[in-house]
Amino acid sequence: YCLPLLFFVSGAASACSWKQSPGGLVKILLYTLFGVALNSVLWGLGPQNPNCDPGTGYGRAECKGLLFDFTICPDSGRIFPLVFQMWYTAMLMALMLLNWPLFAFLRNGTCHFAILGLQVIASVGLESAFVVLAGSEVPNPALIIGLMVACEVVFLGLAVLTMPQYRPSRIPLRFIHYCLGAVATVQFGCVPYAPVIEHISGAFVVFILTGFNKSFQLGFILTVARLPNQEEALPIVSIYWPMMVILRTLTAPSSNWYAAGNLTYPYYPRLLDRADYVAGAVIFMFVVDRVGRAIECHALPSWLANGALLLYLIHPWLMALLILAVRGSMLEDTGSVWSLCLVASALLGYLTTRPWKSWRCCRFQASKATFESTSSCDSDGSSQEESHESA
Repeated sequence: YCLPLLFFVSGAASACSWKQSPGGLVKILLYTLFGVALNSVLWGLGPQNPNCDPGTGYGRAECKGLLFDFTICPDSGRIFPLVFQMWYTAMLMALMLLNWPLFAFLRNGTCHFAILGLQVIASVGLESAFVVLAGSEVPNPALIIGLMVACEVVFLGLAVLTMPQYRPSRIPLRFIHYCLGAVATVQFGCVPYAPVIEHISGAFVVFILTGFNKSFQLGFILTVARLPNQEEALPIVSIYWPMMVILRTLTAPSSNWYAAGNLTYPYYPRLLDRADYVAGAVIFMFVVDRVGRAIECHALPSWLANGALLLYLIHPWLMALLILAVRGSMLEDTGSVWSLCLVASALLGYLTTRPWKSWRCCRFQASKATFESTSSCDSDGSSQEESHESA
């Protein structure tokens, strides 16, 4: 559920920051370029050999690098280690641009219906391009493209109905939200993109692009109903909460380990397993949305926000340095390195936040002291002049 929920939250953030266009695109682009640059330097300081992992690279001649004898992202070729975690921000920017027509229609309220046709063309066109690139991996491309077109049209039609001026008053807004979740589940979990997906390929890109895009769109649409001057989404299933317990139980993932082809996101060969897994993720999005409406939210502390950003940007460097530092010690295991990464990022977040606040506070106090001193001198000077004149 992690990645769909991550794009769901990103869609929610996009709804909150939307003005007349997507907010934060330039900032995300700069973060992406900076992260790729850091990863490139890290790759250059290592052996530049995809077969050198932290567990077996030590002591091997072919794994000798300028500083490291391993790559932090082994067995993934020579390009992906440069991108690594920044694939998320790259896809996020693509989804922000891809959904610009739909989001403009829903938020600006002045766009013509024709803009939704542009949304269908852009979404289906991009997905179809990857279907074609997948080649023989997708056995029936015409069927896949046809199903995607149908799902996109139904989803966009339901998205229009979230606007009160286009929806009959007897149909609750939350019911439309549930229908959107159902269509997203079908498009993400039921369309037979390929019999089996065992590695990153064209079919896998179509699969995650479709699913993460639907998660992003759901996050935006559900959050619009939480903004000021918007129609509130009154609860339906939440009123009869035992129904949610049953749904969460039926869609809970198996506790048995099964990679299902890819660690990034599983593609279960059986349709029922795939649909059940995706449905669980969609239901969890609705749970998060409803809880967020019922509980008062507060802003994340600055040091924690900075620490999380730094952890995302520099965690490959943190891991590489920590692997060298703890090599041969009792901390040489994945859990310890992961924990130390969290502690280091939290500390860096605190150090990058507090000095700025302290400097700003000291500057304010110094300015205040100077002002009071000047005021006091002016006052004393005026009093002396008055006394002299009286004498």
